[in-house]
Amino acid sequence: MITIFDMVWIEWRKAMRSKMPLFTALGSLFMPLGIAFLLFVSKNPEISRKLGLISTKATLMADTAANWPTFLGIFAQVLAIGGLFLAVLILAWVFGREFTDGTLKDLLAVPVPRSNILLAKFIVVAAWSFALAALIFGTGLIVGTLFQLSGGSTEILLQGITRAAITASLAIAASLPFAFFASLGRGYLLPIGVLILTFVTANLVTAAGWGEFFPWAILGIYAQGKDFLLPVSFLIVALTGLAGVVGTYLWWKYADQNR
Repeated sequence: MITIFDMVWIEWRKAMRSKMPLFTALGSLFMPLGIAFLLFVSKNPEISRKLGLISTKATLMADTAANWPTFLGIFAQVLAIGGLFLAVLILAWVFGREFTDGTLKDLLAVPVPRSNILLAKFIVVAAWSFALAALIFGTGLIVGTLFQLSGGSTEILLQGITRAAITASLAIAASLPFAFFASLGRGYLLPIGVLILTFVTANLVTAAGWGEFFPWAILGIYAQGKDFLLPVSFLIVALTGLAGVVGTYLWWKYADQNR
């Protein structure tokens, strides 16, 4: 009998045999290495003078990220935006590939409950996303150590790790409804399109002062260290993730899978 553990292993093997883990890992390194480059430029005047506009941005980065608390806060914001984008990208691939590769009907013919199939996919997505978040944050710690930022302590580091972990968890929870859009659109384009619309809406809602009630704005507000979030804000994100899982299950169970 095929168990949920077998399904997780199958989904994990499908992912590892593709190039997506490599591509997402390389993509996740773009932001921390970009920040490292700006810090390097700011600390080397000779290079800075030759780069013009980049040197100006590097100086601003050096001024704002000159100490560990601020630097860790920047990486929490990176996880809020980049983590959500990567999680949605992974969800779009994990769910959308079944349609683009034409393997959905074969998958549903396997004598395994659809709930187990979906649960295995969500588990792989969550593990994959957390691994990328750890890679981003870990690279950030290495960058901060190499540039010998001031104001570091064990307490500040633990606070930074806690904020990063919670931000990553919020990002993953907020990404789960995009599995439904990948299924509804039978591919990759719809979830990416909805994500772009979501980013725009989150900015507008936050500017209007209602960000603490919009799930995709809440993780960004939390990452910035804002203290006006209500407990209901975290509940909203959790319910959003749950709605995404339930909605995806209902679609897979009742929609006409004719191709």
